[in-house]
Amino acid sequence: MVYITLDSLLSTLKPRQLEAIKHTQSPQLILAGAGTGKTTTITAKIAYMVEKEGIDPSQILALTFSKEAARNMREKAEKLLQGKEVIVKTFHSFCAELIKNHAERCKVPGDFKIFEEMDSAIFIFRELKTDARTASLYANTIGKAKDLNISIDKFKEFLKTLNKQVQDIEKDEATWKERYLESKFKLNTFHLQEFKDKEDKKSKQAEKKRYSEFIDFYEEYLKYSNFISAWEKYEEKKSAIGALDYGDLNKIALWYLDVYGTQELNNTFRYIIIDEFQDTNYVQFELIKKLTAANKNITVVADPNQTIYAFRGAYTNNIEEFKKQFSLSDKDIVSLDVSFRSTNKILRVAHALIEKNYGEEKRQECLLLKNHKDTEGENVNIIETEDDNEEARAIVEKSEDLLAKGILPKDIAVLYRTHAQGRKVRQALENRGLPFRVKDDTDFLKQPEIKTALAYLYIINNISHPTARGTEAWWRIFHYNNALSQEDSIKIGEYLKKKWVSFQEAIYHHIGELGLSKSGLETINNVKKRIDLLCSKKNLDVSDLILEVYDQSGLSRQFVHTDTKRSREALLNLRQLHELASNFEELHGKDLSLFIDYLEILDEMDGNPSPARIADEDAINLMTIHSAKGLEFKVVFVTNLARDKFPLYRGGAEPLIPPELMEQYRDIFEDVSIKDTEKAVRERKKEIKKEEERRLAYVALTRAKEQLFLTLAIKYADDEREPSEFIQDIGYDNWRAGGNIIAGDLSYFRDTDTKVREMVKDSALEREKAMRKRLLIESLDSGDFTEIMKNTLLYQALKVGEAPDFKDVFNSNWEKIDPAQDAENILSKIKENKNGLKFNPVTMTFSYSSISTYENCPRQYELKELLRMPTRDSEDSTGAMNRGTFVHKVLEIAVSEKITTKGRLYEIRDTVAKEPDFRGVDVEAATGALDVFWERNKNRIANNLMVEQRFAVPLGGFTFKGFIDRVDLMPGTKNEIELIDYKTGKSEPGPDARSKQLLLYARGIEHVYPQYKVKRLTLEQLGLPNPRTFELIDGKFESAGSSRMEGLDGKAVEDMIKIAKSIAHDYEHGFERTKDEKVCGECGYGLYCGD
Repeated sequence: MVYITLDSLLSTLKPRQLEAIKHTQSPQLILAGAGTGKTTTITAKIAYMVEKEGIDPSQILALTFSKEAARNMREKAEKLLQGKEVIVKTFHSFCAELIKNHAERCKVPGDFKIFEEMDSAIFIFRELKTDARTASLYANTIGKAKDLNISIDKFKEFLKTLNKQVQDIEKDEATWKERYLESKFKLNTFHLQEFKDKEDKKSKQAEKKRYSEFIDFYEEYLKYSNFISAWEKYEEKKSAIGALDYGDLNKIALWYLDVYGTQELNNTFRYIIIDEFQDTNYVQFELIKKLTAANKNITVVADPNQTIYAFRGAYTNNIEEFKKQFSLSDKDIVSLDVSFRSTNKILRVAHALIEKNYGEEKRQECLLLKNHKDTEGENVNIIETEDDNEEARAIVEKSEDLLAKGILPKDIAVLYRTHAQGRKVRQALENRGLPFRVKDDTDFLKQPEIKTALAYLYIINNISHPTARGTEAWWRIFHYNNALSQEDSIKIGEYLKKKWVSFQEAIYHHIGELGLSKSGLETINNVKKRIDLLCSKKNLDVSDLILEVYDQSGLSRQFVHTDTKRSREALLNLRQLHELASNFEELHGKDLSLFIDYLEILDEMDGNPSPARIADEDAINLMTIHSAKGLEFKVVFVTNLARDKFPLYRGGAEPLIPPELMEQYRDIFEDVSIKDTEKAVRERKKEIKKEEERRLAYVALTRAKEQLFLTLAIKYADDEREPSEFIQDIGYDNWRAGGNIIAGDLSYFRDTDTKVREMVKDSALEREKAMRKRLLIESLDSGDFTEIMKNTLLYQALKVGEAPDFKDVFNSNWEKIDPAQDAENILSKIKENKNGLKFNPVTMTFSYSSISTYENCPRQYELKELLRMPTRDSEDSTGAMNRGTFVHKVLEIAVSEKITTKGRLYEIRDTVAKEPDFRGVDVEAATGALDVFWERNKNRIANNLMVEQRFAVPLGGFTFKGFIDRVDLMPGTKNEIELIDYKTGKSEPGPDARSKQLLLYARGIEHVYPQYKVKRLTLEQLGLPNPRTFELIDGKFESAGSSRMEGLDGKAVEDMIKIAKSIAHDYEHGFERTKDEKVCGECGYGLYCGD
C-alpha cells in the first residue's frame, strides 16, 4: 500500500472539493457529477476531520451500498491516514452488526442466518412447494416491499378492496372458484354461440363482458391472496430456523432504534457520511434520521443522474426529502461540476441526453459538467451497421485500429444493457484472438471443471434418485479426463438407443454386451470403482463429499502442477463450489439431492454466480452498464442502441406490489378527475422506466475519458429496429438514409459492410466440417495420439476438398512439421515464466503468518494464502483455535475496559461464552489462561492505550499487515510503548519466528503512530511458565527476562522482505512443493498435491 499525505492531496483539489471537505459541523449535501472526484472528496474529508480537526476516527461512520465500494473507500482513507483504521460499512452489514449486538432485545437468535434474495427464493421454493418462477417473484416482491416500508398488513387492506370487487359480482365467496371455472369455460366457448336476433346478441355479449370482468377480478384477487398467504408462511418458517432476509436487517434495526432510542449509537458515531445517497431506499433514509438524532453532522453524496437501482427499491425523492429534513440552505449544498474524467464533447453529449429527464421548468437544475483542463476532445462517434453480427464485427475492427495506434486493451470497455447482448462481441473477440475479460459473468456452472465435479454429484445422487441428468453426467465424466475412444463412445450410444436403457444400467448390468475395446473396459471399470467408493460416502455433508469428489476424480491435483492463469482460475472455481455447498448447508440443510435441486434452481433463476477470473493486466473489458458504474476507461463502446434493446422496457416479472400502495402513483388514485387509472398508471410506469433507463445510458456515456463510440444495427435477429430514442435525444436525426455525417459534437458512420454474413455458409459439407472440428477438439484431451491425428487429417481433407497422400506430405515436409524444437522452446519459456500471471504489489499483501507458511512450503502458501483452498482436516484444530480466539476476545474487552477485579474478568468470560461463535468452547480450559493473565497483568491494565490495533506498513516495495493484541504506555513516559501479543498454545515460537513477528509489529505501529516509540515487546505466553519480554537497548531488542535467551534478530524484517520477493517470483514462475516429507505428512493440503 502506497501512502500519501493529506496536505499533498489537498493541494491538488478544486475549490468546491475543498469547500465540501472543510464543512464538517452541520448537515451537507454534495451533488457529485460523474467523474468529479466523489470518492477522493469523501476520503479526504474523513482524513481532514481526523488529521486537522482531531476527531477520533472511531466516531466517524461512512455507509455505502456494496462491499467493493466500502473496501475501496476504506483503503483510500487509510492511505491518507497512514494506515489508521476507519469505519466504512454497507448498510446491511451495519444493521446486521447492530442487531447481533442487541439480539435479545431484537427478539432474534444471536447466530441468526442472513438470506440474500436468491436464498429467500430457494427457501420459498423448497418450503412452500412453489415453482421456481413463482418463488423468484415472491422473494423479489417481499424484499422490495420491505425496502419501501409496505407491510403485509397494507397488502391485506388492499386485498379487501379486491375482495369487494369480486363480491359485487358474486356475494357467495364459497362459489367463486366454481363460478370462475364456469366463466372461463363459457368465455372460451362463446364463439360457438348462435344469436337469434340483435337483442339476443347484445344480451349475450353483455354476459360475455361479465364473464371477463369476473375472471379478471377473481384472478387479481387470487394472485394477491396467494402471495399474502405465501409471505406469511415464509416469515413463519424463516423465523423457525432463525433467519433474517436483507429487508429484515433494515427494518429490525429501525425498530430497535425506535423502541430503545438512539443515545448509544449517537454517542458512538458523531459524524455520518453516506455515499451514493441517491440509491437509498425509504427504510434506509429513516435509519439515517435515527443516526443523526443527536448530532446533525451528516454529509450525503449523491448524483440524481445516476439513480439506476430503482428496481432494488431506491427511494427516488430522497434528495429533496433530505433537503427538507435537515433544512438545508444554499451554503449547505456543494455541487462538484468539474470532471476529472471525460472531455467536454463527451460531457455535452451526455448532458443533452440526461437533461431530457428534467421538465422545462427544472432544466436549469441539470448541471453541465466541464473538463478540469477544459479539453474539448474528439467527437462522439455513432456507428450503425447492417445487423447485430456486423455490429460486433465493427466493434472488434475499431478496437484493433485503436490497439494499432497504441491504446492498451485494458483502456477499452464494451458496455451492454444485458449479458445476452454482450455474447456476440465476446464471440467476435474470441474469433480474432483479442484478449478480453468479462466482469460479473454468470457462467460458473458451465465451467469445465465445475461441470465435471457436478457430474460426479449427479451420478452419486442418481444411483438412488434416477433422473435424466444421470446419463448426461456419465457422458460428461467419460469425455473429460477419462475419455473413451470415439469408437467406444459410438458403440455405447448405439446400444443405448437400441435397448432403451440408461447409461448407468448399460455399464453396470450389460457391459459385456457393449463390444468395447480392452482400454474402454478398463476405463469404465476404473470409473465405476471411484463412483462406488464415493457412493459409500454419500452421507457426508455435501461440502465434505465435494472434497472427496475432487480427490477421486483427480480434479484437486489436475490444476496444481501447471502454473497458468487458467489453472489457478480452475482451482478458484473448485473452491467456490465448495463454499457454495458450505453456505447451502448453513441455510438449507446438508442433503445431496436438495443441493442438486438448489443448483438447478440457481440456473433457472439466473442466479448462476460469476466464475473466478484472475484479472488480466491488459485485456479489453466487457460488462453490463450496471457493472460499469464507478469505473472509467479511455475508450468506451456503448452497444445495442436500438429500439427495444436500449431502453429496455421489458425484462423479468415486476414485483407484485399494487400501484395503489406505491408513492409514485398515489396522486393518480387521489385525483378523482382521472377516470382510467389503469391507463394512467401504465403511462406513469413507462415514464419512470424510461427515466431510469436514460440515467443508465448517462452512466454508460460518462464512463469514457477520451473516446466514445455508440453502436447500433438496423436488424437484430432479422428484425428491423428503429434507432433508440436515446441517440435521438442527443441529436441523431434519421441519418441511416444518408452517408457519413458530422453534426456538432457527433460524427455518424454508416457501416454497410456485410463481412460476417458473407462468411456464413450452410451446407452438408460445412456441417460435416463443424462436427469433425468438434470431435478433433474433444479428442485433444483424450491422450489417444492416433485418434487425434486421424481427426486432424480428416478435417484437413474436408477443408481442402480432397484427400492427398498424407504419408507423402509428411515425408516431404517433415522438417517444417517436426514440432520438437517448438515444444522445447515453449516448455523452456514456461519454466522461465510466461504463464500469464503477473505479481501486483498493490493488490497483494503479506503478514507474519503468511511468510511463515511460505517458509514451511511454497505450494502450501499458494493453496492456503492465495487460493484459500478448503481441506479435509480444516477442522482438526478447531477446538484449540476457538479457545484461543475466545481468550483473545475476552481479553480485548477486559483490557479496553481497564477492569480492576478478577470478578469482572469472569463476567466478561461468561458473556462472551454465550455468543454464537463460541458455543461449545471449553470455557474451563480457557479460564486457566485467563487466570494466568490476571496474575501477570492485574497491575498493568491501567497502562493500556489501545487493543486489537490493525496496521499496514510499506517495506521494501511490499505491504505488510497485522493485528497487535495490545499496546500499553510505559509508566512514567509520554510516548514510549509496549506491544503485547497473546499466545494461548503450549509451544513456544523459536528465535526466528518471534523476531519476525515482534519486529514487524514494532515497524507497523511506529508507521501508523509515528508519535510513539516502541520500547518493549512482549509475547504473553499464557500456556507457558513465563512470558518473553524484550527491551530496546542501544537500538536492539534484548531479552529482559533471561540472560541466556538471545535478543531479537535485527535482520528479521529484511529477511521477510527477501521472502516476499521470493513469493513475487514464484507467483509468476510457480510455487514448488517442499521436499521435507515430514512437512507434507502434517499438511492438510495433500489432497491437492499428490505425487
